[in-house]
Amino acid sequence: MYKNIFKLQNLKKHFLSGLSFMIPVIIMSGFCTAIGRIIGNTEIKGTLGYYLLTAGNGGMSIMIAVLAAGIGYSIAGKAAIAPGLMGGWLSTQVNASFLGGIFAGILAGIVALWLFNLKLPKNVKSIVPLVVIPLVGGILEVLMIDYVVGPPLAALTDAAVKFFTGMNTGSKFLLGFLLGGMTGFDMGGPVNKISFAVVTAFAASGIWGPAAGKNVAAMCPPLGIALSVLIFARKKYDEADRQNAVAAIIMSMCQVTEGALPFAFKDPLRVVPAVVLGSGVADGLMLSWGVTVPLLSGGIFTIPVANKPLLYLGGLLIGALIIGIVLSIIKPKLKQDEKDETIDDNLDIDIEI
Repeated sequence: MYKNIFKLQNLKKHFLSGLSFMIPVIIMSGFCTAIGRIIGNTEIKGTLGYYLLTAGNGGMSIMIAVLAAGIGYSIAGKAAIAPGLMGGWLSTQVNASFLGGIFAGILAGIVALWLFNLKLPKNVKSIVPLVVIPLVGGILEVLMIDYVVGPPLAALTDAAVKFFTGMNTGSKFLLGFLLGGMTGFDMGGPVNKISFAVVTAFAASGIWGPAAGKNVAAMCPPLGIALSVLIFARKKYDEADRQNAVAAIIMSMCQVTEGALPFAFKDPLRVVPAVVLGSGVADGLMLSWGVTVPLLSGGIFTIPVANKPLLYLGGLLIGALIIGIVLSIIKPKLKQDEKDETIDDNLDIDIEI
């Protein structure tokens, strides 16, 4: 039973479940933070800007706890949520950050399963989920996070932060290119989620450059493809593509990378390489230019809170242009039968009865 938890496929499932718990918290907190900073007066207690910024910062402070609770829930159900929350929160207190949260979630799930499967009297069994698991799980989380795994994970996190901050411009571009290429590769799929996890780990440690890179890398694919369809190579696409391209622009502005999926499904061998190149360059530019954004999502709403908004917007446009131009060059001309189908789809046919 416990061995199944550590099978790669199951670990991936539990981790992605934890991310699905955490991402809405990040998005909610990010929008509160962005809107609060746009409104202003964030230093004056009692103003709307102050309360929105406070709420956003509070949400960010619990995101690792929510991640751990989600992982625990995926392993053992509701009973693992409380110890997972406790362990995830403790991991932020000792600076064990993202890795500590993952460990806390797995520990919460294992402890809950173990206690569920103990042979106990019926009258004791009934209080296991409400009393025994929170009690034992909470104590074990404190001992393990504060005394055993927390300190080395905190040291590892600190080393990663120092390594990143010590990188030169070229190295940061390379790291950004790798993360951006992963973000664009499957446009919201598992590889994208791995990149998101790395960026979140940096954000949890107070490093927000990768967040800026991830945001533009996620917005580039739909926008770049739309540029190819609507401007650079209109004759290489049919009417359905043009309609999807309009929707893709809107989805790009909202940072929904999945807006590129209809085109990727239709022509993956050309769309995916173009997207990986454009998103990778955009992300690399963000890191090498020192652009930071204190939000992990939000689309165009993140521009006002960037430390260098013009460079942030410039990186987005450069990445999108690379995708649009490359795709327009490698995209073949529309075949005659495809043109005919497009024309036929728009014909009005009256059927007389």
